[in-house]
Amino acid sequence: MKHPVRRRCWAWLVLATCASAASCAKSGGEDGANAGTAGHDAGFEASSPCKDPDTDVDVLSDVIEGQGEIDTDGDGTPDSIDDDSDGDTVFDVEEAGWSRTTPCDAPADSDNDGIPDFRDLDSDNDGVPDQDEKQYDPDGSKRCRVVADCDKDGVIDVIELASGSEPTNADSKPPDATLYFVLPYQAPEKTKEFDFSTGVKVADIYFLVDTTASMQPAIDNVASSLNSKIIPSILNGDPNAAPAIPAIPGAWIGVGEMRDVPWAPYGQTGDVVYRNRFKLQGDSGPVTLGNVAPPQGEAPDFQAPASVQQILASLKAAGGGDAPEAATQALWIAATGKPYEAKLGGYWKSDPPECEASLLGVPCFRPQALPIFVLITDAPLHNGPLSKNDYDPKTTGDLPTYGEVVEAVKAIGARVIGVPVNTGTPGAARADLTALASETASTWYDPGFGGAEKPLVSPYDTDSGEVSAEVVRLIGLLAGQGLHNVTTSTTSYSCAGGLDCNADGAPDPAYDNPAVAPDTAPFDASKLITSVETVASTATPLPYASLDGSTFYGVRGEANVTFRVHARNEVVDPTTLTVVRAKLQVQTPGGQVLGGAAGVKIIYLVLPRKVEVVK
Repeated sequence: MKHPVRRRCWAWLVLATCASAASCAKSGGEDGANAGTAGHDAGFEASSPCKDPDTDVDVLSDVIEGQGEIDTDGDGTPDSIDDDSDGDTVFDVEEAGWSRTTPCDAPADSDNDGIPDFRDLDSDNDGVPDQDEKQYDPDGSKRCRVVADCDKDGVIDVIELASGSEPTNADSKPPDATLYFVLPYQAPEKTKEFDFSTGVKVADIYFLVDTTASMQPAIDNVASSLNSKIIPSILNGDPNAAPAIPAIPGAWIGVGEMRDVPWAPYGQTGDVVYRNRFKLQGDSGPVTLGNVAPPQGEAPDFQAPASVQQILASLKAAGGGDAPEAATQALWIAATGKPYEAKLGGYWKSDPPECEASLLGVPCFRPQALPIFVLITDAPLHNGPLSKNDYDPKTTGDLPTYGEVVEAVKAIGARVIGVPVNTGTPGAARADLTALASETASTWYDPGFGGAEKPLVSPYDTDSGEVSAEVVRLIGLLAGQGLHNVTTSTTSYSCAGGLDCNADGAPDPAYDNPAVAPDTAPFDASKLITSVETVASTATPLPYASLDGSTFYGVRGEANVTFRVHARNEVVDPTTLTVVRAKLQVQTPGGQVLGGAAGVKIIYLVLPRKVEVVK
């Protein structure tokens, strides 16, 4: 007896190499000469020129079925007398093909892989075995076994099943399920390109306000405009502004104050270098922290956190001595959260931080949020960019230098927005804030006059009554045209449930990848992503300053960038079809996430099972 040649092959997707699921559905055999279907007649016309016998009357001649020498499913019954040659519960008469005119015609091969459907356990090569597809298309009327996208909704069936949607219902599909790789074990590497937006959508905005004597009108303006202008513009955006202000829906807000060391000639008794802990009702009153916190209410009626409202309403301008103030020292304390002592001429010590270990600085910045200091002052900076304004170490001790302050801000990836207030020496605060913003990469891209990088600082001294408007304008420039370095992170997708795990603004169901034997823990899908590389833009002008293999540098605002993802399965040799998910996120090199929902891709990774077929 002639024995059939058995080989192992993967049930995987022909359409993984197609431009779209829709185009693949057509190429998979639906419209082709070999398209398979259900509902065949068992015989043909009596005048048929085919003379070969068809012993089992399945419209496949005995010659095609191997003359009794082939038993595809190994059940002891040769194909020529077996109604279901491959044992997939779909009868050969259904899998033979509907465009044939005699039992001698070539049988249907829906996926064009050289294996006819009646011997192919996955006729359309979509990763879902024919037997499984019969469960949701029992009569074959939807032809799910011969097209990879049964309901023609642009999402392949195996992904619909894995994501919990219905493969036979075009109205039921997950929004992200067109993002997938099919990764047979040890098959060649696959690549796909994904587009991302890079806008700032998650930020911790910390107001650091100069509260020396001349600043009361500016403080009052910020306090009175916080809920009517500042918070709504930040969280909802303002498309009518010029330039338009993109929304930062993930913005949290905090507030602190700074003055100077409490002794002459720099300050007065009662002054503070920096304060984030406020006793609003005197020394015996409750302590309110200025830590960043989420806004209250719902769009479009957002309110600032209660703590921020209470603190701003309580701030009273007083004190001060010489013209410069301790803004740099306050920044250093806030950014590092380290202990601070100023002494010799007097004594001042910083409050200890009140944050969890995973949070950053005194304001408790979230690691994945972009920290933004909004520095509002009318004074130049002690220990700032001009050495003439340095503290005398003979009277203060060794305090952080300007260079150390700059490095502290950069170490947490923070931006500094400067609002110089028009009550002090004209231009003095603006010059120092401009230098500080420039040296901490707190810049935006101005497309006018050929394009230029500019600091996030008012180009003029701002009148006290216009401070809140200028704060909104500068935050808008940062959100819409700020410059960032952009790279990616890849993690295995997991969600505890009830949380917004994919950044689309809605809570997501609980999910963990299935375990893959012999492991018992959820499978780490990031192991399947071998690398992620930048793809040069063809736009004019370029939306970034430069790029290397993994990072775009100086990306402008809400620009779109493209990354090419490489994936290969050298890890899992599954015995059953397995689908897992990975999360690809654009972010700064420091880990601050960008782009919101448009900065995240949930990628489905299809791991086909191996099946025995006869060639």
